[in-house]
Amino acid sequence: MSWPGFWSKSRKRGLAWQSKLLWPLGKWVCMIARRRYLAFRRSPPPRSSSAIVMVVGNVVVGGAGKTPFILWLAEILQQHQLRFGVVSRGYGGRSKHWPQRVYQDSDPLEVGDEPVLLAKHLNCPIAVSPKRTEAVAMLSEADDLEAPLDIIISDDGLQHFAMARDIEIALIDGQRGLGNELCMPAGPLREPKQRLKEVDFVVSNGQVCQDLNDAFRTKANVAEYETMRLMPVCFRNVAEPHRHLAADAFYGQSVNAMAGIGNPSRFYQTLKNLGMTLQTKDFADHQSYRPQDFEWVSAENETLPQKPLVMTEKDAVKCQAFAQENWWYLEVKPVCSPEFANRLLERINDLRSQVLNQQKVG
Repeated sequence: MSWPGFWSKSRKRGLAWQSKLLWPLGKWVCMIARRRYLAFRRSPPPRSSSAIVMVVGNVVVGGAGKTPFILWLAEILQQHQLRFGVVSRGYGGRSKHWPQRVYQDSDPLEVGDEPVLLAKHLNCPIAVSPKRTEAVAMLSEADDLEAPLDIIISDDGLQHFAMARDIEIALIDGQRGLGNELCMPAGPLREPKQRLKEVDFVVSNGQVCQDLNDAFRTKANVAEYETMRLMPVCFRNVAEPHRHLAADAFYGQSVNAMAGIGNPSRFYQTLKNLGMTLQTKDFADHQSYRPQDFEWVSAENETLPQKPLVMTEKDAVKCQAFAQENWWYLEVKPVCSPEFANRLLERINDLRSQVLNQQKVG
């Protein structure tokens, strides 16, 4: 979801009046969230899979870069011959039947946009359910796999405490950080910010803002920290993704740009960095698009018939069925450091050794 403006106002400059008004409710949300987490730590749920379960989530509402990070993670796991699958809530999916498997041709309106996007990129089993434990069990018990999975990645679910997990990775948006550091509805936090000290790794999507830089780089008791960069690769045609243009294809041009993601401004800034002048339109995160949602593009193109529409890949998977010829999405490549990859792999291998030893003893 997009943030209301008062969530982003730094506490150093003084809280907005809306945050002050909502502060008691936010304090209550933080307290409840903390109690749930401590109860989870005291009495963890039973494991439902022999695979290592790795949660990729965040402590704030709205997008933080989980999907591109999972794409990077998947590439690392494939390079090291580790068998993996992905589970997700299937946010925005309208299906009445859960859990279910997700494939490249699955309907994003039924199972959610992000699982379908992942299925188009990854050659791995994917399952979705509002109860992630059901999705984990589905992958663990699947009879169409050549061998049991080594790792199950949970797309989001940091606060889904019914699910056992072995590794927690928290994503943050380096541009927005933690906002005013208050819990909803006074601020953007789902849990108190101290939760970031208790996960295994913190990954910032882009260079972290100064307030977070002070916290992450100078305090030894904070989880391991890494920066992820999203590198523009090319533009792909929404209707025919095999058609592509260079990342600088629209340099110096005026384009229509739209985004239905948690932080549209990040996407627009990327396009500006590629030399484009933008006419923008925001949609809700996980928007279910219809052709009539693009009447503004048709009106614009009456005067500029060749003006392209540019969007994110997450939006494109829901627009392919009715996309026009001059609609394009930006393909990006997530990049993290080799050192971080090695630390993560070491953690995975240590946990796998522990699981194997427990199985031998059992």
